Amino acid sequence: MTRYICSLILLCSVIIAGAKAQDASSALTGLVTDPSGAAVPGARIVAAPATGQPVNARTNQSGMYEFKTLPTGTYALRVFAKGFQPYVKESVTIEAGKPISINMQLEIATQNEKVEVQDESTQLDVTSSSNASSVVLKGKDLDALSDDPDELQDELQALAGPSAGPNGGQIYIDGFTGGTLPPKSSIREIRINQNPFSAEYDHLGFGRIEVFTKPGTDKYHGQFMVNGNTAGLNARNPFQGTGPLPGYDSQFYSANFGGPLGKKASLFLDFSRRNIDELSVINTPSLDANLNPIQFTDSVANPRTRTEFSPRLDYQLTPNNTLTVRYQYERNNEQNNGIGTFSLPTQGTNNFETEHQIQVTDTQIINAKTINETRFRFVRDENRGTPLDLTPTTSVNGAFTGGGNYSGNNDDIQDQYELQNYTSIIAGKHFLKLGGRLRATKDVSVENGGFNGSFTFGALAVNSLTLQPCDPTPPADPNCIQHTGLQIYQTVQQGIANGMTAAQVRATSG
Repeated sequence: MTRYICSLILLCSVIIAGAKAQDASSALTGLVTDPSGAAVPGARIVAAPATGQPVNARTNQSGMYEFKTLPTGTYALRVFAKGFQPYVKESVTIEAGKPISINMQLEIATQNEKVEVQDESTQLDVTSSSNASSVVLKGKDLDALSDDPDELQDELQALAGPSAGPNGGQIYIDGFTGGTLPPKSSIREIRINQNPFSAEYDHLGFGRIEVFTKPGTDKYHGQFMVNGNTAGLNARNPFQGTGPLPGYDSQFYSANFGGPLGKKASLFLDFSRRNIDELSVINTPSLDANLNPIQFTDSVANPRTRTEFSPRLDYQLTPNNTLTVRYQYERNNEQNNGIGTFSLPTQGTNNFETEHQIQVTDTQIINAKTINETRFRFVRDENRGTPLDLTPTTSVNGAFTGGGNYSGNNDDIQDQYELQNYTSIIAGKHFLKLGGRLRATKDVSVENGGFNGSFTFGALAVNSLTLQPCDPTPPADPNCIQHTGLQIYQTVQQGIANGMTAAQVRATSG
């Protein structure tokens, strides 16, 4: 508790000292692509100011990133993505109230290898423990890693390095792929690239991360941790206006408990929860209630929560047979996604995701040289996206996007089944591992993206006399006037307000 109070006092000092610098800010958005122009999802963008703490953001599935508010000043942008070389853009100037967009293209990372040929005789050793690039983290080594699951995954992938194949490396949780990385407090050991060429795994080569969770022990023990900050010391957002200030804070709770259940069983429980209250800042040209052009600014709360619960039971059926059962529950809830910069509050969506995972492992020692392992896993993953508004989308080029979100309602339920059986045999100086794996996936997805329809208002050149489209390029017609998307939208709305028919509105707006 003393450590948490000291951290809070230090955090308070930092926030108070930086309050003035936050009075003037703006937004930064952009697209991150690969050399072919394809989007790079999940890339990490760091905006480092000349003085002060850097700010992080991530690209979405479309490769877009967004810093909702950045204090004015000069920044260096750095981009990190697995399989790509780091990208650096210096001297990016942020001016108050002037959102900017910067697109960045990444280069494919190359792995250089050096081979030395010597005339000395050497002994060939192909055991996994002799792999020079392998890393094993346990005990105090794990303390150096981040408690945040997302940052922990980035750190492990950075340690694993470039992987073989186009699909990147894989993370194994107790022998299974595709699961959610458990909280650090429930991890017993992490092995990175320990046996990169084993036929047991899906991908050959480097980039593999194996995570093993903690079993219960013969003594009771537990931990509890709280980390976070308070919104009471935040500076007021310049785009907030006169309304109540939405929360801008975060808390992270983590607890675990383990111990014996009789002489043959043990239990380990792990719980974690993250509360993240952020703001989505809007700063875009728009129209007021009287259909006059204005610069519309606002900030909308964007709360997110992640809850995880994972019990593990180990039971010794016989002296040579151990049964392990692990259950993991994860729930993610995000509200008002998709709002910010040029997207009005009606563009928001609420996203809800739950995951149930059951793992069963049976380990039998057949004799002094033979071990058999049977593993089974079932995963149910449910994702649901609900837009706040179902009216048609209104997109005004060079200005705002309003109306309902074009993505619409979507619901996806996926069931995964996996069965493994491996037999390990020591035969003299040889080690043999035989077995197989069976996987099955069932996916039910319902989407109605675009069902709400959309209106798009683009820039248009119109002859002021004939009200017909014209070409504004030189030599231009003196009566040819260029209209922005917002001006066209304003003309249409004024026509509707004056009771014009659809044909009359189209004729007036060109």
